[in-house]
Amino acid sequence: MRGTWTIAAVLVLGGCGDSGPGTGTGGISEGTTTAASTDPMTTTTGPTTSEPEPTTSTTTTTTMTPTTTSPTTGEPAECQTAADCQAPTCQAPTCEAGACGTMNMAEGTAVDDLPGDCRATVCDGAGGTKEIPIDDPPSQAAGDCKLVGCLQGQVEYTPADDDLPSDGNDCTIDTCMTGEAVFTAKPMHSPCGPMGSQFCHADASCQACKEVTDACEDYGSEPHETQATAHSLGEITDADANGSFACGTVQGAGDVDWFTFSGVDAFLNMVDPSRTLVAENDAGRLCVYMQCEKGTTTVTCGANDTPDTAPLGQKGCCGQGTVSPGLNCTGLDDSAKVWIKVDNPDMLACVPYRLDYHF
Repeated sequence: MRGTWTIAAVLVLGGCGDSGPGTGTGGISEGTTTAASTDPMTTTTGPTTSEPEPTTSTTTTTTMTPTTTSPTTGEPAECQTAADCQAPTCQAPTCEAGACGTMNMAEGTAVDDLPGDCRATVCDGAGGTKEIPIDDPPSQAAGDCKLVGCLQGQVEYTPADDDLPSDGNDCTIDTCMTGEAVFTAKPMHSPCGPMGSQFCHADASCQACKEVTDACEDYGSEPHETQATAHSLGEITDADANGSFACGTVQGAGDVDWFTFSGVDAFLNMVDPSRTLVAENDAGRLCVYMQCEKGTTTVTCGANDTPDTAPLGQKGCCGQGTVSPGLNCTGLDDSAKVWIKVDNPDMLACVPYRLDYHF
C-alpha cells in the first residue's frame, strides 16, 4: 500500500510543480520514464486493434403478393343511387343506406296517356293514379260532316253540315244532312270524267257513252245501216296507243250499225287489230272485215270466232265480246281497210253498246 501511495504522490507533485526542465523532485531523477500515468488530463492510450466483423454479401428478393380484402360481413348493398332501383307508376325510387325504397309522386303529376280521349291520367299523391277531364279531342276528320270536341272528359261529335264529304265520284252531289254524309246521283248525261268528256248514268257511274233509256235512243251517227254507208272513224296506225271508241244502239232484229276506218301499218310496228263490244246484258254480235291496201289479203279467225264474208266481199270474223282477227298482206306493208258491223242476232228490242277499237 505504501508503494502505491508514494507513486501517486509523486505523480501529483510532478504534475503540479513549476520547476523547470531537468529538475528532480522528491528523489526522482530526470529522464525517469513513468510506465503509466494516472493523471486524468494526460491519459495516454495505445492503439486499439479490433478484428473486423465478417462481411456477408446478401441479395434480397422482394415478392409482391396480391392483397385480398375480405368483404364486410352481411348482405351486399342493393343500390348505390336511386337510379339502381325501380318503382311502380306514381312512385319514385329511392336509395337509402344501400337499400331501395319508394316515395309517392306529387298529386297531379302527368302519366303517359293515350292522346285524343278527352282524359288525362295523373298521380293522386298517394301512390296511385286517377283520370281528370281535359280538352284533348281526337284529330278532326275532314269531310265527315261532324265537329269533334270534348265534354266533361268524353269525346263529343256535333253536326257540321258545312264539312262537306267527297266520294271521288263525278256523278254524285256530296252533301251533309244532320251530321251524316249524303251522296245523290247527278242527272243522267251530266258531264263527268276527263275534261267532262263522258256522261253520268242513273246509277251514278261515269261512262263513255250516254245512257239509253227505255225509249232506246240511238246516240250514234246515223244512218249507217249498210256497209256502203258505214260511219267513218278516220285513220289510225298500228301503234298500240292509237284507237278510240264509238257509241251506238241496235234496235230490234233488223237494225245493223256499220263503221269503217283506214289502218296504217307504221314502220317497225305490228298489226294486231282488236275490237271489243261492250253491250248491256252481253248482247249484240261483232263482225270485223279487212282488205289489204296492197297485194292479197289473208284473214285468220280466233278459236272462238266464226269466219264470215262482208256484203262487199271482204273476209272477216264474227263473235261475242272481243274479236281479234289475224291479218297478213303480201309484202311488208300490212296497211288495210277495216269494216266493223254490230248486229242483234238475239233479236232483243234494244242493245246499247260501246265499241272499242285499235289496229
